[in-house]
Amino acid sequence: MRNITHLIYPLLIIAFLVATSSAQHRGDNLAFQGLAFPNESGVKALAMGGAYTSISGDINSIFHNPAGLADVPSVQFSISANKYKKQWRENQVYRTNRFFLNLPFYLEGLYVPNPANNGQWDYDIFNRERDSTYVVQLPDLGHPPFSKEAADWKENANNFLFDQVALAVPFKIGGRQLVVSAAYNRKYDVLDFDRNDTYLDPHIGYDEYGVAERVANDTLHMNWYKFMRRRTGHLRAFTLAAGYNFSKHIKLGLGMNYFAGQTEDAQYLDKVGWFDLVRNNRFRFSYDVFYSHTSGTSKFKATQFNVGTLLKFDHFSMGLDVALPHTLQRTWSYSTIRIDSIIVQSIAPSGEDEMQVPPTYSLGLSFNPIKPFIISFDFESTPYSQAKFQLASNDSTHRNWVDQNTVRFGVEYRPMEWLSLLAGYRNLPAIFVPDGAAFKDRGPAAESYTMGLSLNTGIGRFDIAYEIRILKYYDSYYSNTNYAFESFNNLLVGYTVNLQ
Repeated sequence: MRNITHLIYPLLIIAFLVATSSAQHRGDNLAFQGLAFPNESGVKALAMGGAYTSISGDINSIFHNPAGLADVPSVQFSISANKYKKQWRENQVYRTNRFFLNLPFYLEGLYVPNPANNGQWDYDIFNRERDSTYVVQLPDLGHPPFSKEAADWKENANNFLFDQVALAVPFKIGGRQLVVSAAYNRKYDVLDFDRNDTYLDPHIGYDEYGVAERVANDTLHMNWYKFMRRRTGHLRAFTLAAGYNFSKHIKLGLGMNYFAGQTEDAQYLDKVGWFDLVRNNRFRFSYDVFYSHTSGTSKFKATQFNVGTLLKFDHFSMGLDVALPHTLQRTWSYSTIRIDSIIVQSIAPSGEDEMQVPPTYSLGLSFNPIKPFIISFDFESTPYSQAKFQLASNDSTHRNWVDQNTVRFGVEYRPMEWLSLLAGYRNLPAIFVPDGAAFKDRGPAAESYTMGLSLNTGIGRFDIAYEIRILKYYDSYYSNTNYAFESFNNLLVGYTVNLQ
């Protein structure tokens, strides 16, 4: 019986400490975060949910399927800009349990430890000494877990930026049309933010972090930190593409995309204190001093090629675009300061990382059942689980990405020759898996709803699109649940001019 007891208590400690893992990889170090969702370029394409792989005759095809450029009737010039706002929220809800009754009060912030009790056993403070400062606040109840009222913290970002400029020029070669196009656009808006006020070391609840060493009497020494990671910046792309009208029904396309940019990075780890955990509902806490602050820049660059084809008939079109495998390089240069109660250390690490990105396959179908309507569907798949990472230094927090399969739907209704009403929907799966998720091979999906309109002016077209995107997921543990919420509002406006 004693052997069974010695086995059960460590397992219960492990089960409880799974709760310390934060969302989005439990506080992983800076690597390739923020590059999972390229911008949806092209105002009309976004208004239709990005379901543009099988659409032709529009300069927007340069961003979706170059084969669609083959039907551009004349020289086209396009320019656009957008205004966006993003918000992150998280609500960490801890639950007490009969093995460590009071520990969740510390981590939830319902009880703020008195420094005078540093190193004393919680049981003695609460029961034996009856310390009058041991006051546990009541939790704020009654709010939906994903609501802004329930959130423990919020972070916002917003901006108004130039989006893209593109030019398409048609030529006649051997009686068939060849359209050459070039564009300059924002490929990625990097807006990555992760925060966790209960970052615990060791993270013994997950194999990725190894198994913590035990000391006498089954005591576990555990450090408590506040963690924050932020990355902001833009990667801009220069794109060249050509679409060729191979036959009446077959269009072919080829594209090249070079993108590069710089981000401002920061990662903070500030120590709150430490715990010693033993059996029978006994633990102790003490404040402690240590922090590690890292800041600097990352420079990204890559060259990507894609090939496309499109079959077009009177009332039906099918398009296929394949973005070929490529290598994304990250060159980083940081400054790190570490301070504890005795030592101040300053270092300047730098290095180069690589991510070998697998191909992306996009298949699109569009229907034109009657003249005023176009209905389009897209399915896009990137097997990110096959991506290979080469990091400049070993990183125990790094985990591989998971596959991303995106569904897009769009509709265009033209009640008049000069007016088109547009709407769309798409899901955007994340490339990480929340802790406690039932399925370990796919991430939570954001839902995007779009709407817009196009006004034809005779010499050109004015486009406007509005997007609302919501991502909600939760990490589920033995002792707590982390409810994470992200919202993204995006307004795009653009004008396309026919120059011939």
